[in-house]
Amino acid sequence: MKSPYMDYSLAPRAKGPVSWLETLIVTGLFIGLGLWLIPEDPLQMHAAFAWPVLAPLLAGVRYGFARGLLSASLLVMTLFILRAAGLAAYEQIEPSFIVGLLLCGMLVGEVHDLWQQRLQRLQRANDYSRSRLDEFTCAHQILRVSHDLLEQRVAGSDQSLRSALLGLREKLRVMPGEGDAVTLLAGPILALLGQYGSLRVAGLYRVDEHRTKVQSDALATIGAMGDLDTDDGLIRLCLERGELISVRQELIDSGGLAQIYSLQACVPLIDAEGHLLAVLAIRQMPFFAFQERTLSLLALLAGHIADLLRGDRHALQSVDADAHHFSRQLKRCLSDNQQHGLNACLFGLEMTRANDRLVRLLERHQRGLDVQLLVRNGRGNPVLLMLLPLTDRTGATGYLTRIGVLLHEEFGVESDLASLGVQVLACNLEPDDDCAGLRHFLFDECGLNDQQVDV
Repeated sequence: MKSPYMDYSLAPRAKGPVSWLETLIVTGLFIGLGLWLIPEDPLQMHAAFAWPVLAPLLAGVRYGFARGLLSASLLVMTLFILRAAGLAAYEQIEPSFIVGLLLCGMLVGEVHDLWQQRLQRLQRANDYSRSRLDEFTCAHQILRVSHDLLEQRVAGSDQSLRSALLGLREKLRVMPGEGDAVTLLAGPILALLGQYGSLRVAGLYRVDEHRTKVQSDALATIGAMGDLDTDDGLIRLCLERGELISVRQELIDSGGLAQIYSLQACVPLIDAEGHLLAVLAIRQMPFFAFQERTLSLLALLAGHIADLLRGDRHALQSVDADAHHFSRQLKRCLSDNQQHGLNACLFGLEMTRANDRLVRLLERHQRGLDVQLLVRNGRGNPVLLMLLPLTDRTGATGYLTRIGVLLHEEFGVESDLASLGVQVLACNLEPDDDCAGLRHFLFDECGLNDQQVDV
């Protein structure tokens, strides 16, 4: 209310009794001036213009209908008093003069009241808009600060699943040839799983060769893990089934978790061929993170990590991926597709004529997690298999578009895969598909055999 934008009046207005007093003073001032200047016609009823009519006009404009009517009534009363006093000019009173005085005060005052009501409604709407604007401004500032903090966190850490797996693969590449990969990379593995699962208390434990017992000594821990009960029900179920096991949220809310299990979840590090390497025992994780989506992500990461640890380290360090590595990655994509509903895409580029330049171009621009395998099919043609993990149909279309741009830059604007004698065969691995469709694609469409690609 103190803002200058809220004051719609031309001059400050008095309120309450002061306004009534001001109306009386202004009206009396006009009457007094008339008696002093023109005693024979103080109200100037017979003049060219009746200047005292300004009193009800001013009162009506400033204070509304009631004060304007009061001022006009005072002038009419003065008129009758002067007539009763024997003033000769007022022996004959014009009724139109009296009606005009009253109408001036009432009409102007009524217009003032109507506009005042309208301005008050606009002021209330403006107050509400300003309050909403203040709330929006505060929320915007908070969101902006949160966004800046999130940018700083993202800039300082790998948030992409693809980049995280690539980082772990790089660590595996530079690791010495001797030594257990699980033991040497236990810390980075647990840090990666803890980052994506928001783990507070957890530990990574090795599993024996017979897959019947978990070692009590932790390879790496997060938080105060303490001693692990190797006979815990979740651990036994995890070893038996080879899949992620967690307690129900209702059991945690009721407080019965400590009476039955000492853990909230167990995540196995099991590769695509079923080899169980280690178990991630989760003792405590935030309430918002303990949901199916987060647990599925942990199981997915654990499977990919197990594939990297079980894979041939020399194959990772070589320039070309061999058939064994390609088959292993293809099995992992099938497992992710069936268990977690993650899409993948497989391309087969069959070349009717040899083109080493094209093969080298595609190898140079291979994406980080993609796997390529160059084989010769039963028709005697070279076939370049390209596996695109974690890629749906839209991503596969974008990848083909990217290849088209590379061909334009390398072979000319008019060049494409068809003009280079390349037939594009595609297979999308989606949640509803089975292995039969993949085998048909590899063995029938691409013309390969099970010695080249094992599915």
